[in-house]
Amino acid sequence: MRSADFKLMVCAVLCALALTACSEEPDLVFEAPVEDADIVTLFGQVEIVNRAGIAPDVEPLFSNYGFTFEAAMGLSRESLLELDQQVVFADFPAGGAVREFSGPLLRDVIALADPAAGPVVVTALDGYQRTLDRDRIRQHDVILAISLDGDGLPIGGFGPAMLVWPRLDDPALSGMPDDDWIWGVFAIEIMGQP
Repeated sequence: MRSADFKLMVCAVLCALALTACSEEPDLVFEAPVEDADIVTLFGQVEIVNRAGIAPDVEPLFSNYGFTFEAAMGLSRESLLELDQQVVFADFPAGGAVREFSGPLLRDVIALADPAAGPVVVTALDGYQRTLDRDRIRQHDVILAISLDGDGLPIGGFGPAMLVWPRLDDPALSGMPDDDWIWGVFAIEIMGQP
């Protein structure tokens, strides 16, 4: 066998091995999701807590937004699913397609922490914040949605949680803009009485 033929054969074998290696499914290792990881934290004027203060090394977002607390109520998706789930059919964004949102009533979520009677400041992952009067929350069946059309709200979408107002069913909310439809919700601060 000539040297050139031998080199060609070696190249063919190496190419075949390389193609075989590339075409096989890689061995992917996925860790199981942390089922009880907090997705929403209630802090401020709360009486019932289940977690310690901020751990800046592993929770830098709280510090980046200037939040401070010594204790708080952390809620996982599973703990939110244990509350009575409400379904709201709503258009979001306003005038868009009507979708099915589900999750517990916001007032029920807030009540878990035995809070003071003041307003709440809801904060999204991108830093967007809205201050909401507690009477307004009680008057309307606003939900802390954790599902959209039957699927969990993902990070990078509207998740981990989103405020959804029943503007199609509640005449008082007819024509409501999207300003208080906060998506990417991760923190709710309970304020004291003004």
